[in-house]
Amino acid sequence: MAPNYKLIYFDNTGKAEAIRMIFAYAGIPFQDERILRAEWDKFKSTTPLGQLPVLEIDGRKMTQSTPISRYLANLANLAGKTNEENYEIDAAAEILYDLLRGAYESSHLELNEERRNIMRIKFESMCSMALPHLETNAKKNGGYIAIKSVSWADFVFITAYENIRSLLNGKDIFASYPNLLKVKENVMKIPSIKNYIKKRPRISATRPWFVYDLRDEL
Repeated sequence: MAPNYKLIYFDNTGKAEAIRMIFAYAGIPFQDERILRAEWDKFKSTTPLGQLPVLEIDGRKMTQSTPISRYLANLANLAGKTNEENYEIDAAAEILYDLLRGAYESSHLELNEERRNIMRIKFESMCSMALPHLETNAKKNGGYIAIKSVSWADFVFITAYENIRSLLNGKDIFASYPNLLKVKENVMKIPSIKNYIKKRPRISATRPWFVYDLRDEL
């Protein structure tokens, strides 16, 4: 009997979207439970670490987005075939999560203006190093972010791309990196991913700052 999967996260993309895409890519049925922010204070105590995402597998609760992604990637043929490939996947994913965090901390969602300005300088410095590095890897790998075939890190990329564009009010910091745009193109043309993006809830309905939606390019 196949396991029962339930992914619990907020009603947006964030750190759960790549996990949702892994499920979609593999054709693995799962319950996509989306928690409203207004419900979070009551729901928080039911999670192992007081944070989301949580993946339940037949009731067993797993936490932390990266280990969850790795776990599912091994089921979905989205992991590396060697330790070296898995390193490249992990490294790319961590860089992308750092960029996403930097974009968030330097955006209008950071209400402290002094901190926001400090974080904006830090984010710009991070981009100047990270984006050329990722571009080189994407070129070497033929339009994939970590290895020479699709991996779960490519789903982290497409999620980071979408969120960062929204956090920067539509600005595309990846526009001058053609091989990173090729990664986006390669992910977007996967039929199961395209279908998932078309059918998922509109994030802008609950997050007005979410001004860029991948579905608008389909």
